[in-house]
Amino acid sequence: MSRARRARRARSRAARRRKPLRPPSRFDTSRLFPLFLFLVVLGLYAPSAGNEFVYDDNEVIVNQKAPASFADVAGIFGERHFPNLPYYRPVTRTTLLLQKTFHGDNPAPFHLLNAAFMALAAVVVYFLLRLPVFGVARTPALLGAALFALHPVASSCVYPTASGRETLLPSLWTLLSVYAYLRRGGGWRALSLVAFTGALFSKEQAVVIPALFVLADVAGITPDPPRWDIRRWFVRYLPLLPILAGYFWIRHLLFGGTEYAFGEFTGPLSSLGYAFQTVFLPSVELVYEPTLPIWLSWPRLIVSCLAVAGLLVLALRMESRRRPVLLFWSGWFLVTLAPTANIIQQEAKYDERYLFLASLALIAVAAAVVSRGDWSGRTGGTVTAAGLLLAGVAGLISFHRSAYFHDNLAFSRQWLRTDPQSVNAHYNLGFGLAQLGRHQEAVEAYERALEIEPDYGFAHNNLGNALEKVGKRQEAIRHFQKALELDPAYAEAHHNLANVLVEENRLGEALEHSREAVRLRPDFAEAHNNLGNLLTRRGDAAEAVSHYRSALELTPGYAEAHNNLANALVALGRLREAISHYSEAIRLRPDYPEARRNRELVLMELTRRGG
Repeated sequence: MSRARRARRARSRAARRRKPLRPPSRFDTSRLFPLFLFLVVLGLYAPSAGNEFVYDDNEVIVNQKAPASFADVAGIFGERHFPNLPYYRPVTRTTLLLQKTFHGDNPAPFHLLNAAFMALAAVVVYFLLRLPVFGVARTPALLGAALFALHPVASSCVYPTASGRETLLPSLWTLLSVYAYLRRGGGWRALSLVAFTGALFSKEQAVVIPALFVLADVAGITPDPPRWDIRRWFVRYLPLLPILAGYFWIRHLLFGGTEYAFGEFTGPLSSLGYAFQTVFLPSVELVYEPTLPIWLSWPRLIVSCLAVAGLLVLALRMESRRRPVLLFWSGWFLVTLAPTANIIQQEAKYDERYLFLASLALIAVAAAVVSRGDWSGRTGGTVTAAGLLLAGVAGLISFHRSAYFHDNLAFSRQWLRTDPQSVNAHYNLGFGLAQLGRHQEAVEAYERALEIEPDYGFAHNNLGNALEKVGKRQEAIRHFQKALELDPAYAEAHHNLANVLVEENRLGEALEHSREAVRLRPDFAEAHNNLGNLLTRRGDAAEAVSHYRSALELTPGYAEAHNNLANALVALGRLREAISHYSEAIRLRPDYPEARRNRELVLMELTRRGG
C-alpha cells in the first residue's frame, strides 16, 4: 500500500472519530414573554400608588374596622359587602381589610396590589391563549394579553381600589379556573374548583363559571369532553353543586332572595352595544357609570359593530377544526357579559369594568385569526407592529386616566363633567370637600344632590354634618331628622343628631338618639364613647364606664375613650384605676393636654390623701 493511500485512510479514521461540532446554543427569548408582560403591566399601573382613596373606598375600606384575629376574618364571610346593597364578596373584602390590618389607611399598598393583580391576570391570559387547542402563536398571545391588561376597560379595574378589585380579583380567579379546566389531570381539575370557589366568593358575577365549563365541553376543547355520556356529565359537574349550594344559602341568610328583580326588556341589547363601542373605540377621558344618552355615539357604535362583523367573517374563514374555538369565545363573550347586562336590575346600568372579562373574547378571536399567517415574513412583522401600536395606544390612555382617580375631587369633577345629573357624583364631591374642611362648598354639593334626589338619606345625613360645621345647627337637625324619617335604622344619623342636640343643650333627646345608635350598631365605638359622655353628664358614671369599655374593646387605640373612662372612674372614686387610663391616653396621644391635666389633678388628690 502506498504511503499516500495509508495517509488517506488515517485521515478518514480520524474524521470518523472526531465528534461533529454543535452549533452554539441560543436562548429562546420567548420564555421571557410572561415576565416581560408582568413587568410592563405592573410598570404602567404602579404610578397609581400616588393616588388616594376615592368614592366606595371610603365605605369599604376607610370606615371599616381592620380584623385583629382569625375570628374577625372568619366573620367577614357572614357579612354584607356594602351596607345598603345586596353584595356578598367576602374574599375580596378579606384582601382589602387584611391590607388595612398590615398598613392601615395608607392607599399606596392597596393600589400596588391592584396593579400586581392585573399583571398576574395578563400572565394567566398569555398562558390561556397559548394552550394548543386555541392555536395562538407566541407573539399574538403576548400582544393579546398585553392589550387585554392595558385596555382602558382594564384600567377601570385597577385605579378605584375597592370597586376595581371587586372586578379584578374574581376575574383573575375566573381566568385561572378556566385555564386549569382546560388542562389534563386531577391536579388541574382540583385547582379549577378552588379557583371557582375563590371567584364566586369574590363577586356574584362569577356564578357564570360553570357555564364556561359547559361551553368548553360542548365545543370539545377540553382534554376529555364527556360528549353524549350523561353519567360523565353528572360526575364532572357534581363537585360544583355543594360550592354553589353553600354560596346561595349564605346569600339567602343575608338578603332573603329580595335582591333579584328583572331589568328592562331592552337592557341586554343596549349592554351589548355599549360593550362593542367601549371595547373597540374607548374614550380617552373617563366616563364613569354613564347613562344610555351619555355613552351612546351612533358613529362609534356603527364602526364598532362593523369591526365585530369583520372579525367574525375572518374567524369563520378559519379551518373547520378551529370552529369550536370560535364557538367557545363567542359564548365566553355573551356569558361573561350576561350578569351585568341588565337582565337583573343593578345599581349602575353601565360601566367599563363590566366588560373586562368579556373583552378577552374579542381579543382572543383576533389573536387566533392573525396566528394563521406566516410569522417569519413581512406579514408577521406588519401584524406585530399593528399589535404593538394598539397595545401602546391603549396603555397611554389607561396611564392618562390615572389622574382622574387621584382624589375624590378629581374623580367627582370628572364624573360631573360627563354627567352633571349624577346624584352620586355630587354626593361624592361634597364628601371630598368636607374631608378638606371646605364645609360651605360641601353644603352646596350635597344640596345639589338633594335637588336631583330629594329622598337620598345619606346626603341628608352628610349635609347635616356640613351645616353643623358652618354653625347652622337648626338646619342640621332638620336634615338628620329627614334622614331618620327615610331610614329609622340609620345609626350614624342617630349618632350625629345626638351630637348636635348636645350642643343645643337638649340632653334628654340626645341621650335617646345616642342609645338608639348603639342599639342599632353595637360595634359603633364612637357612639359608645359619646353615650358614655352623656351618661357621665347625667351622673350615671357606672353605666358610662361600661360604654367606654365597649368603645375600647372595639377600638383599643381610642385615646379619648381612655380619658373619658378615667373621668368616670374618678367620679366613682377609683382614682388609681383612672391614673392608668389617663397614662394610656397620653401614650396614645402625647399631645393630649386634657389628659395630662386630668392626670396631674388626680395625682395631686392621691398625694393629698396620703396614698
